[in-house]
Amino acid sequence: MNPAAPTPAQGLSFLRSPRAGSALIWAAAAIMLALQISLVFTKSLNWDELFHFSQIHAALRGEHVQWLQTPYVRLFSWVPTLPGSPIDHIILIRLLLVPFGLITALAIYDIARRFTDRSTGAIAGLTFAGGGFVFEHSFALRADMIAAALCTAVLWIIATRPARLGWFLLAILAGALAFVATIKSVLYTPAFAAMLVWRFHAQLKPRSIAYAALLGLALIITALWALPSGVIDPIIRLAGSSFDRMFGAGLFPQRSHLLVQLASAPILTAGIGFACIKLAKRDGPMPRYLAAGLMLPLASVILYRNAYPYFFAFIMPPAAIGAALGFAHLRKSFGLHLLLLIIAANAALLTIAEPRDMIGRQRIVHDGIDTIFSGPTRFIDDIAFRPDFPRAVPHFASGWALQNYRAAGKPVYRDALEGDAVPFLFLHGYALENLSPRGDDQFSLLPSDAKALRENYIEHWGRVFVAGKILHTSKNSQRAEILIPGIYTVEGADLAIDGHSYAEGAIVKLARGTHEMGPVAQSGVRLRWGNHLPVPDAPFPDGPLFTNY
Repeated sequence: MNPAAPTPAQGLSFLRSPRAGSALIWAAAAIMLALQISLVFTKSLNWDELFHFSQIHAALRGEHVQWLQTPYVRLFSWVPTLPGSPIDHIILIRLLLVPFGLITALAIYDIARRFTDRSTGAIAGLTFAGGGFVFEHSFALRADMIAAALCTAVLWIIATRPARLGWFLLAILAGALAFVATIKSVLYTPAFAAMLVWRFHAQLKPRSIAYAALLGLALIITALWALPSGVIDPIIRLAGSSFDRMFGAGLFPQRSHLLVQLASAPILTAGIGFACIKLAKRDGPMPRYLAAGLMLPLASVILYRNAYPYFFAFIMPPAAIGAALGFAHLRKSFGLHLLLLIIAANAALLTIAEPRDMIGRQRIVHDGIDTIFSGPTRFIDDIAFRPDFPRAVPHFASGWALQNYRAAGKPVYRDALEGDAVPFLFLHGYALENLSPRGDDQFSLLPSDAKALRENYIEHWGRVFVAGKILHTSKNSQRAEILIPGIYTVEGADLAIDGHSYAEGAIVKLARGTHEMGPVAQSGVRLRWGNHLPVPDAPFPDGPLFTNY
């Protein structure tokens, strides 16, 4: 062997240098960011993204949209004014939400490195960003990542910034904005408290703690007294109803999602596990109370009813900081390079596993709806599938909204049909797909609502139903109620309406109310809303049209 030639170990020694480690960290971060941006464009829209974008449109139309828990309405109200379809607009908003995840990951890094080192801090930030549901949902059009970035910024200010009034006020502002973004930001309270104690434990005396408690109580009382009822009342109502609903479903109400998160973020899961072991042994530079405070928000999955996949993007940052001790152990045991490889490979696998066909179906249906209707048309559906169209009933036909609706016993769907014309029904979701339900079906619409929809809409294109009537054969005229006034096309055969004869294909304007129709000599006679309403050339696609989470 030529003595001047380096051995394989010597030839790869540069990989162990700090400069090479930093380069590999940046390379892993760049790969993960590129993979996530690819998901921004290809991941199907989930139901709440469609609904949240419909709130932006509703606000632009001048409709009431509550100011609590809707930060995206103010941040992105300008997006619908741009060219493109609603799907294009939601994708743009996703891109605009990516920086919130980056800010959160950087804050995790900067805090975690102060208890370990720079490379371990980078592992903490990367495992958060590329871990399971966080990687898949942190860019979704929701309030969660906005609130997570604000809450993590509060932790960063407490942990790293000088103890000055300006930073103190900025932390309060960020915390308040996080609460306005979503009231579940209160789940970060243990992390905030533990970080404050860690940062200022030397100054903490019983008297100063008492003063701080009194000051906080005074601020709360002052806010309740000074702020207008229009601000305070929604907070009190929402907090009361949320607590009752969010924590009343037993232990681990979403255990399946928790298990998937643990399995799809292996380094993050292992880091949390090893951190807990080390802290149980009192081994490490992080005080046990601080680590416990950082882990407690994640423990909310034990009771929190809405611990769905998107929830982990919101609740995971403090745990990623607390897991820094576990990441240090993993780095010592397996090396930085292997951990980075696993983190990047895990993100790649999540990207590959994501279905790519659903967003194509969503575009086909949106384009088909544009073919049928000349512009935004008032409609009924479950989730605001067409978010730029005004909804006649602006709540869901599922979940808690359905429970509340049935408890109230008010036929809101029939009432909606008796208001402004509602020509369009998008038949999706159990309640809207079962318009002839059993009487004991607790997941269906009220009988009067189901009857009104069943008798006033006909299939037009797949799940797209339009106002219309199917008339049964009869020797005598029959009385038919029209709840949606407007222009109708006669189909199937000639038809007499209110004593006037209309040839097949004729146009008739019908007012709301009861009309005399017939006699009807043959089956298949219909009245269809619109003037020969077009039908898209493409068939209505098979398969799911949106994801639930």
